[in-house]
Amino acid sequence: MAWDKVFEIPVLGLLMRIFGAFPVKLDAVDPAAQREAFDIVRSGRALVIFPEGGRTVAGGLMPFKMGAFRLALTIGAPIVPVAIDGGYGIWPAGQRLPRPGKVTITYLPAIEVAPVPDDIAKVDLKRLARALAARTQDQVQAALSGGNSIEGDRLKNLHEPEVNMGGGSPD
Repeated sequence: MAWDKVFEIPVLGLLMRIFGAFPVKLDAVDPAAQREAFDIVRSGRALVIFPEGGRTVAGGLMPFKMGAFRLALTIGAPIVPVAIDGGYGIWPAGQRLPRPGKVTITYLPAIEVAPVPDDIAKVDLKRLARALAARTQDQVQAALSGGNSIEGDRLKNLHEPEVNMGGGSPD
């Protein structure tokens, strides 16, 4: 999944499609992108989603949006958190081309996610998605070198209770 505007750049848009990316509208609900994401995950293929939903303007980790986590909970797909450190220094927002530098990509242990019941209340799905996002963001934050904080220091006092992602009662 990638921002739909990037697909308007002639060579880049073509390359992204060749590598399996598909556009998603960031300014509104995009049912076509949601269906594509569900189809990919249900077929057992990997789907890359950048949960921040955009590029940082200050270099820190931004709050995660809930879409990827609602998808994982609905389907019961595992989440493999990935920490990308150094990307902002090489290619900050607003700069046309990247500069030389080092990027470290760390693949973290998968978070197994059980599917929620089909009849789950929207409020409960939102609560579970927020908890799953916070857990994932905590892991990514811990993996980043240099201790970049989430913009707005949202993570400083974030201690969500342990949540059973399957919707049943915890053991």
